[in-house]
Amino acid sequence: MDKVVFTHLENTDDIIISLSCEEGSAFGVDGFTIQRTPKYEFIYSPDERGACIEWDESDDIRVLLDEVYLDRKELKIKTKGKIREYHFNIEEIPDDEYEALIKHFHLINFDNSIKIEIG
Repeated sequence: MDKVVFTHLENTDDIIISLSCEEGSAFGVDGFTIQRTPKYEFIYSPDERGACIEWDESDDIRVLLDEVYLDRKELKIKTKGKIREYHFNIEEIPDDEYEALIKHFHLINFDNSIKIEIG
């Protein structure tokens, strides 16, 4: 399980949740980003709409978020299609970042396309 050092959250044209992890992470990446651009989703077919996961892999496949479990200690993410699961230790982020993270998951899920469970 990768340890998250800090988060970066945005709510502009894009809704972005970025996790910065300790070096030497299990996934071999230092950053993990979830992004959604509601303004331009109309150009995609309904099955391609939603929050996308981006990391240091170099494929052009849209990997969509399917499920999120979040509590004060960990974050679990499951994707659609190219099914993968990601687990992050979020114990070290400050309480205000944790609360903002919850808020951003609700923002990114404005159409209830993601199953979100807050523990």
